[in-house]
Amino acid sequence: MNANDKYNNLVYTVGTLKTEGTTIKKEDFNLGSNEFNSLIKKIELDGLFNPGYWLLGDGYVYMGLTFDGQNFIENNDKKEYSKIEKTEINYNHSINVGGDNHGSIISGNDNTIISEFNKNFDNLINEIQKSNLDNKQIIIQELNNKKDNEKSLKDYLLSLLQKGVEASISALIGNLL
Repeated sequence: MNANDKYNNLVYTVGTLKTEGTTIKKEDFNLGSNEFNSLIKKIELDGLFNPGYWLLGDGYVYMGLTFDGQNFIENNDKKEYSKIEKTEINYNHSINVGGDNHGSIISGNDNTIISEFNKNFDNLINEIQKSNLDNKQIIIQELNNKKDNEKSLKDYLLSLLQKGVEASISALIGNLL
């Protein structure tokens, strides 16, 4: 039985079969002292058990379920530790999203990579092309030249903002900064 199963079993068994003030022991669950203590502390930390107290000789006095603990049992929830990265692959499509929800989307046989930066950059170029700016081709050329140099690109974008470009362009510049 893995740690998740032991956690789930302990919450379910104690929460459904024991009453407040009942002493539970590690032997009831075939656990070692450290494992039993760690699981109880984690369950209390997760807010499923009301804080109980420890007796000499490894006994723990159970003081009842919290609202979250009742919900956990009623909805057959299970404690699962999430993975940092999730990957889903369907046919020739792959979506990878990191734990911070930033990542790349790779789609199709050609594996075109679309990043948030590239999307915002392309939107800015398209908006400049549609604008009424007199020197839009020069601006686009400068942006493309500076695209791979973050500091240079940011400096140039700030200079465009200072010149007072159109509002729609300003908003897109803000997305890149």
